[in-house]
Amino acid sequence: MSATPPVPATPVTTTTSTVPVRPKRRSRLKKALIFVGVLVGLGFLLFNVQTISEAGCVPSQMQSATETSGAFLIQDQAATPYGGRTRRLQDGQGVIEIAAEAYGIPLAEDDIASHYAKASVRLVQGNTVDFVVTVPADGEYTLAFDMVALAESTAPEGQLHIDGEYPISDLQRFIFPVYYRNSSTIFPTDRYGNDALISQVREMLWSTAPVRDVNFSEPYPLRLTLTEGEHQFSLRVTKGALYLGSLYVVPFTPLPDYATYLATLSAEDTSDYSITLEAELPSYKNATSVRPASDRNQTVTPYDTYCLVMNTLGGESWDESGSTVYYEIDAPQDGLYEISLRTIQNTRSNFTVYRRFTINGDVPFAELNAVPFDYSADWVEVTLGGETPYKVFLHEGINVLGIEATNSPYLRAIKTIQAALLDINALALEIRQLTGNQRDPFKEWVISDYIPDVEGRLNGIAQNLIDDKNTLLTGDSATSPESLAYQMAIDNLLFLADNPNDIPVYMTRFSEGSGSAAQLLGSLLPLLQNQPLAIDKIIVHSPDITPDVPSVPLMTSLLEDYRRFIHSFKPDPYQSLRANEGELEVWMNRPRQYVNLLQLMVDSTFTAETGIPVKFSIMPDETKLVLANAADIQPDVALGISTNIPYELAIRNALYDLRTFDNFDSFIRIYSPGALLSYIINNSVYAIPETQDFWVTFYRRDILDSLGIPIPQTWDEVLEILPELQRYGMNFNTPLSSGAGIKGYLITAPYLFNYGAPLYSNDGFATGIQNEAAIEAIKFMADSFTIYGMPLTTANFYQDLRYGTLPIGISNFDTYIKLLTAAPETTGLWDIALYPATVVADGTENRYATGSAQASIMFANTDMPDEGWQFLQWWMSTETQTAFQEQLILNYGREYLWFSANLDAFSQLDIDEGHKATILEQWQWLQEPVRLPGSYMQERELSNIWNRIVFDGANPRVAIDRSVILINREITRKMEEFGYLQDGVHVRDFSIPTLDTVIGWMENAN
Repeated sequence: MSATPPVPATPVTTTTSTVPVRPKRRSRLKKALIFVGVLVGLGFLLFNVQTISEAGCVPSQMQSATETSGAFLIQDQAATPYGGRTRRLQDGQGVIEIAAEAYGIPLAEDDIASHYAKASVRLVQGNTVDFVVTVPADGEYTLAFDMVALAESTAPEGQLHIDGEYPISDLQRFIFPVYYRNSSTIFPTDRYGNDALISQVREMLWSTAPVRDVNFSEPYPLRLTLTEGEHQFSLRVTKGALYLGSLYVVPFTPLPDYATYLATLSAEDTSDYSITLEAELPSYKNATSVRPASDRNQTVTPYDTYCLVMNTLGGESWDESGSTVYYEIDAPQDGLYEISLRTIQNTRSNFTVYRRFTINGDVPFAELNAVPFDYSADWVEVTLGGETPYKVFLHEGINVLGIEATNSPYLRAIKTIQAALLDINALALEIRQLTGNQRDPFKEWVISDYIPDVEGRLNGIAQNLIDDKNTLLTGDSATSPESLAYQMAIDNLLFLADNPNDIPVYMTRFSEGSGSAAQLLGSLLPLLQNQPLAIDKIIVHSPDITPDVPSVPLMTSLLEDYRRFIHSFKPDPYQSLRANEGELEVWMNRPRQYVNLLQLMVDSTFTAETGIPVKFSIMPDETKLVLANAADIQPDVALGISTNIPYELAIRNALYDLRTFDNFDSFIRIYSPGALLSYIINNSVYAIPETQDFWVTFYRRDILDSLGIPIPQTWDEVLEILPELQRYGMNFNTPLSSGAGIKGYLITAPYLFNYGAPLYSNDGFATGIQNEAAIEAIKFMADSFTIYGMPLTTANFYQDLRYGTLPIGISNFDTYIKLLTAAPETTGLWDIALYPATVVADGTENRYATGSAQASIMFANTDMPDEGWQFLQWWMSTETQTAFQEQLILNYGREYLWFSANLDAFSQLDIDEGHKATILEQWQWLQEPVRLPGSYMQERELSNIWNRIVFDGANPRVAIDRSVILINREITRKMEEFGYLQDGVHVRDFSIPTLDTVIGWMENAN
């Protein structure tokens, strides 16, 4: 056999001698480079860590701004809102001026009136002025007033009769403008160097105000059709107070388009001029809810790596139609200018919002009456007019640029939705009246026999929505969630129109439930009405200048991100739970914006006046206060504590007895006496109320009026209207209907109070619910559901009231705020009345109800008790509470209403006067349940008794007797634990406080 030839050696040798060598060299070189890079990176890191750790957000000495008080602005018709309209009188274009001398009442001659060039009168709520206007020719006219609102007044409102009637419904209520400005030109900083909101002050600005619709949704001021000849005008002030100058009746003319506007101008383009205005610092505004915000985008100015800087305006806080910000521009010469803005609308996906632009009070041309701003995920530069920028005329000197949120492009859809909701509610009510709200899927109805036009009505509602759908198909809004919800509502209505006899089964697609046409349209309505937009800066420039688009180099951006990442490891000072030596440490159980505001108020007033420094921290978890006290890390004072917590701390000797202070009894005169009862143990008081809730009767006036049902004042009257409500598939809501969990003292105790039943025995060592009055109260509490058919559970009374399925019931502050701010379609349709009274055997009417919310406490281990008490007195004083509640609304809007437990402060809150009077009257009946060792068992067993009677059908006395044994056993055990009993023998007395106890303290105080 021949051997296999060997593989040639040379290639092998070549391969083995070259392949291993180069990788070794490259690997060593790569490792060396990596090593050097790591050393450089570590050095850079160590340097920057040291630098960044030493850097931080510290107060700047340059930020100590001096606040100024409100001032008058002498009227300048060239620079006031609507000023151009009043100039037409002098131009001879048919404007009719009614001077104040014609009003027939004495003229004002004080300092405010002296800042107006003509005669004026002072009007307060209830005043009426009558005058005659001679109209030269038939036609459409608008109205405007020269006026200024009083500094202490809310936004004045009025109504206007012409010839004894309202020619248009909008004249029944219109709003006069009020103006606000920053009290400083520099943002104050908190003690940690972050920008805080500048406090707002009222601007006493004489201006010419057009009469507009109350929602500021119409593209023009209200238009009146007047005939030639004399007309009797009667203006009544229905709210607030103001100085009124001349009235102007202006012939209506539509705004010219841009081409017409430009053709009428003889001015030329300016050149080489540009001024940049930071949007967060407007000259003044007409709504304090439009507030600055902080944006960490590096292209937004001003910018700071570590501090929160107020560098933008608006966003979600600038969405209400009619809210306007004004900027003063000092133009160097008469001429034409362009306007550019840096904006972002990332609040509402695929939705176009609009802004109305005015120059010296006038919209120059139609295109500026509603300028669209599309959705953008990042900041964008917008020049008005786009690729062919609009040129606007500015005169030499001060000009005022107004930017107003407007939903006028959506007005047609808004009105259609409002009408559709009314039609849906009316038809749903008819169907419920017919069917008794029965939902049996096997029961057949021939609705058309009883409501012959039901199909036509459904198709009519749907067709109106279809006709107006194109209103939403503009810009980004064509594919927005709002447009999809609109279509879903239309589909529901068309489905029901095809099957009208199935409506009783498909009410969840019509008027009830989360996917119904009513719910979809009701949720869509505020989305169309709200127009959020944020602005970074405004640039007014000559046409020959193109504003720069800000950008950040990549390396700069990376370095900033790196610095902020390292800085993020520094602790949040507001989460730090330790104060410095000599500082009063206060924990606050509220969000950051409350803490920021109170810290600023304390630093500028309380500390400045008393010399007592105060350190605020955001409370991590109020339920852990017992553990904090055990670990000796508790604060000196805690605010915003839930009403059930002070007793649990006090019974364990963790809280300071506030009644040991000499002036305590006189101090508590600011409260309702019953608000203190749950904080009292044996004549000692361990907390003071901070905010207060209320239980009142909410009702839909429109629905009850249509059914002819009166507003009940007593429980007997409630029982009388129940059959009529239930006949239409409706009912009366009670607090016991809310939720399926334990029914707490706050909603069960009032039944016992109103029947005159005691919660406990006279000595406090046993329950009092075996008393005959208590048994009667508990029986009624259960009979309301077992006999009279009140709803056992109500998932969301606010929604049921909003959509009319539960048109009346008892609820609290939470429902009030939601109806006030989140249900615009029900404005004017709902109201409140007192909690129903219980009529006892002797004819006495009792309407006691609870109302506790949050409280303030001081810990027993504090080494600054006098300072803590001084702080609590300052905090709950009428002056501080009034300032705090006003500033919350000024800074954040009406969603932040503060219902202070200080009755004097609450009486100054800017809410409906009728609502305020009702709440204050109900608070005269405020009574909190007294707590004692083991009372939690009684609270639990009252709930269990109700459940046994209602759900298990137990006999009331049997259910009560069973619970009495458990309650007394637990009270005895707890009395033993806390030293009131020893081996079953009383060794210490326990005092049960009453309303008379607290009233006696107040009356006998020095």
